[in-house]
Amino acid sequence: MKKVVLILLAAVLSVLFTGCANKVPEYASSTNNIVLLKNFTKNSNGIDVVNFTDSGRNESKVMCRLAYPVGIANGKTFASYIEDAFKKELVIAGLYNPKSNVKISANIDKIYGSTMIGNAYWEITVTLKSSNGVSYTVKSKYNYESSFTAYSACSEMQRSFVPAVQKLIQDIIKNPKFKDLIR
Repeated sequence: MKKVVLILLAAVLSVLFTGCANKVPEYASSTNNIVLLKNFTKNSNGIDVVNFTDSGRNESKVMCRLAYPVGIANGKTFASYIEDAFKKELVIAGLYNPKSNVKISANIDKIYGSTMIGNAYWEITVTLKSSNGVSYTVKSKYNYESSFTAYSACSEMQRSFVPAVQKLIQDIIKNPKFKDLIR
C-alpha cells in the first residue's frame, strides 16, 4: 500500500512540476515605432541590420518560476528574434536597405524576465554598433501584470515578450544617438 501511495504521489508531483513550453508569439510591428522611424527616412539612404549576438550564449529560453520554459519558437535565439523584429520595423518604415553602407549590429548584453506579483517585467540591455563607428547601449524595461499561479504568470511572461521588444526598439530609436548611428 505504501508503494502505491508513493507512486501516485510521484505521478501527481511530476504532473504539477513538469513545465510545458511557452513559446513567444511572432513579432508584431509597432505603429509608434514605424512613425518614429519615418522621421529618419528623409535624411537616410537606408540601413542594413547585421549580426545581432548575445556574447555567444545563444539563449533561446528562460525558466519561469523554475517550472516553465519561456522561449522562442523555431530554434531562434533571443538575439535573432530581436534582429528580425528590428528589420521588420525598418522595412515597414522604408529604412531597410541591405545594400546600404551603414550596417548596424548589436549585442544583447542582458535579457531577464521576472514574474513576481507587483514587480513583473522584462529587462533587455543592448549595445548597438554602426559601421560608421558610433555605438551606444540601451537598457529597456517593460512592466506587466503577473499572477499568483505559476502557469498564469508564465503565460503572461510569454505574451508580454512582444510588447517588451517593441519597447526596446522604441527606446533604441528615441535615444539621441540613434540619428548618428544611422548616419
